[in-house]
Amino acid sequence: MISFLQDASKATAEREAVRTGVAASGAEATVAAGNTEIAAAAPEPESMPRDAISAASDVAAESVAWRAALERIEAAAAKVEADIAVAHRAYVELQAGAGAAAEAAVHAAESAMASAGTAVAAERQVRISLRQVRQNVVITMVLVIIVIIVLALASSNVH
Repeated sequence: MISFLQDASKATAEREAVRTGVAASGAEATVAAGNTEIAAAAPEPESMPRDAISAASDVAAESVAWRAALERIEAAAAKVEADIAVAHRAYVELQAGAGAAAEAAVHAAESAMASAGTAVAAERQVRISLRQVRQNVVITMVLVIIVIIVLALASSNVH
C-alpha cells in the first residue's frame, strides 16, 4: 500500500512538473505532448461560457482537495511505515534478548544438572560413611559389653 501511494505521489509530482513546463523524457514527454495538445484545443477562458468556467474551477478545487488528501494519506503512510520500522527494530531486539535469555537458561540448567550429579555422588558417599559408622558403633558396643563382662567376671573372682 505504501509503495502504491509513493507511486501515486510520484505520478502526481510528474503531472505537476509537466503542467509547470519542466522538461520530461520518454513516457513523460509523451504525456506532456498530450497535455499540450489538449491545452491548445481548449478554448480561451473569455470564449468559454460561465458554466464551463465554473465547472473548471470546481474541477481545479476538487483537484487541489484530492492532492491535499493524497498528501495527508502519504504523511499517514510514512508515519505508519516509520512505526512499523520502530516495531521491527524492537522485535529484533526482543528476539536477540530472548536468545540471550534462552542461552543463559541452558547454562543454568547445565550447571544445575552438574550440581545434581555432585549431590547424588555426595549422598552415596554419606550413605557409605553412615554404614561404616554404624558398623563401628556396633563393634564398639560389642567390645564394651565384652569388656564389662570380663570386668564383671574378674571382679567376681577377686571376691
